[in-house]
Amino acid sequence: MSSLNPFLIPAITRSFDAEITLPGSKSIALRQLAMAALAQGKTHLTGIPECDDAQAMIDCLIKLGVDIQTDGATTTVQGPMDFGEATVHLNARMSGASTRLLIGIAALRKGATHIDGHSSLQARSNQPLFDVLQNHGCTVESASGGLPAKITGPIAINSALTIDGSLSSQYITALLLIAPLTCPDSGQLVKISGDLVSKPYLDITLNEMSKCGVTAHWQDDRTIFVAKNSYQNGPRTIEGDATAATYFSALATLHGGAVTLTNIDATTHQGDYQFCEVVEALGAKVERQGSTRIIGPPKPLGITNIDMVTMPDAALTLIAMAPLLPGTTKITGLQSLHHKECDRLECPATELRAMGVKVSTTTDTISVEETLPTQLQSHTLTTYHDHRMAMAFSLLGSRSEKLSVDDKTVVNKTYPHYWLDYDKLRTSK
Repeated sequence: MSSLNPFLIPAITRSFDAEITLPGSKSIALRQLAMAALAQGKTHLTGIPECDDAQAMIDCLIKLGVDIQTDGATTTVQGPMDFGEATVHLNARMSGASTRLLIGIAALRKGATHIDGHSSLQARSNQPLFDVLQNHGCTVESASGGLPAKITGPIAINSALTIDGSLSSQYITALLLIAPLTCPDSGQLVKISGDLVSKPYLDITLNEMSKCGVTAHWQDDRTIFVAKNSYQNGPRTIEGDATAATYFSALATLHGGAVTLTNIDATTHQGDYQFCEVVEALGAKVERQGSTRIIGPPKPLGITNIDMVTMPDAALTLIAMAPLLPGTTKITGLQSLHHKECDRLECPATELRAMGVKVSTTTDTISVEETLPTQLQSHTLTTYHDHRMAMAFSLLGSRSEKLSVDDKTVVNKTYPHYWLDYDKLRTSK
């Protein structure tokens, strides 16, 4: 890939004590936008992140007949959307999560909904979700199981929904969000087949649905019950993004610095907040009440073996910091990483090897050997259009002064101000 907007990551050369207000959680924001579009009346959302993914979702919902206005930090959504027979064309750009939610929403419509997006999004499969919709009355046209796709509803559910959970929890979330509106009076069972990846993201979905007046809960470890109901409008606040928090937790740990994350604490349901336990294992101290404060150790400890199946987006953060940890770091539970914006197992392995790091992978594990910063080779990171590749590898850049990214602006997908917040650590005393 040619360099689009190359940027040398500046090193962090001194200790720091910084305060960071994270962007609002993308996962929560997209769910709340979808539910607000399905609710009757106005919903006021505070803290929607200013990023490409959220804007892509907003633009698509507007195309679906939803009135959305932004005034400062508050986004007002006037629902419900248009469930009629008009043909609608949506561009999800690079947002995989938005795509899956929009596929679910499209199943509620009588008309045809065309969904397309960036080439990197077209390469990602939606086949398990398409299969469910087709089994319950929708017509789906897709040449490859991905985008572009045409969905014509409405969905007709007269039995339990069964969905493969081994590729992405986003398929299941899409079904959960529409289930209250489509299920019989007795409620709906959503049954999950295959290995379930990213369960904490389903817990986020259930928690956000409860905020909007809908009852949904785990019946057993593979079945979710959803009660028939309508979404309620009202004010909602989007908390800070737990995946974004991992970068600053890691930087504090690597540099013996301190970071206070102002808008996330232990009350969160976001699975990636468990990364606090990872940095604690590396020697950091974490305070979690009211905000989250990470105080790094004089020198990080190592981790011999750790399973990251419950926080796959945070796994890339640990992969990128692994060369700076003592010994060999083995990370397991990574089978879902192949199906993200890029292959987040093999792509980072390729980039680490280019920097002179010894790496070995299997289909669901990676082992990374310790490499001194002085031994790292100069390299321009290929981000593969993946925002998290750039942010995660900034950890290596913070110690090496030898790492550039091929496109500085790739972070705009979820965190446009990332490099400014990164600089706060470099300039804070």
